[in-house]
Amino acid sequence: MTPLRTKLAALSAVTAALALAAPAANAGLLVSTARSCDANTLTQPFAGFGDNASYASLPGGSFESGANGWTLSGGAKVVSGNEPWKVAGGSNSLSLPAGATATSPAMCVGLGEPTLRYFSKSSSLLGLTGAMTVEVLTETSLGAVVAVPLVPGLLANSWSPGLIPTPIVANLLPLLPDQKTAVAFRFHALTGNWGLDDVYVDPYRSH
Repeated sequence: MTPLRTKLAALSAVTAALALAAPAANAGLLVSTARSCDANTLTQPFAGFGDNASYASLPGGSFESGANGWTLSGGAKVVSGNEPWKVAGGSNSLSLPAGATATSPAMCVGLGEPTLRYFSKSSSLLGLTGAMTVEVLTETSLGAVVAVPLVPGLLANSWSPGLIPTPIVANLLPLLPDQKTAVAFRFHALTGNWGLDDVYVDPYRSH
């Protein structure tokens, strides 16, 4: 065998070994169903609150067409009654009684520290506010879904936006082209009865 053929054979062997050793990407449900980044329509829904960042509505996040694409459990349901500023218009919101969970559809975001902001309210016995957890769901390169807790929103017994945008601090993986990935969000009312409305994501960190 000539020296050139020997080198080519060695290179082929190394390439094959690396291919076998590298973990195969296996995009799961979030990536395969996420709304395209190109479909994210940006607006400034929180400009009236001193936040001029550009946000994209979470798919179905105004709840004006019901809970389209959302997964609801524990008595969560769309009800009449909107946050009073009506930044997305409409007349509906999501009700989350204690123990209820709502998981959003997936959407595409960039990896530049995207943020989440939404309107919520809570009520419970004796006028005390309840507790609600919020998690971002992301996918690993093997298609496994990982839930990462986010900072809870403002506790208030009347409609209010979060005081500041909530950083999506998950270890986001670029599973989509151009350093983008898919995320979904899970809201869980631990105590109290919660209302949720007009959920937005700043997908490119425009603050």
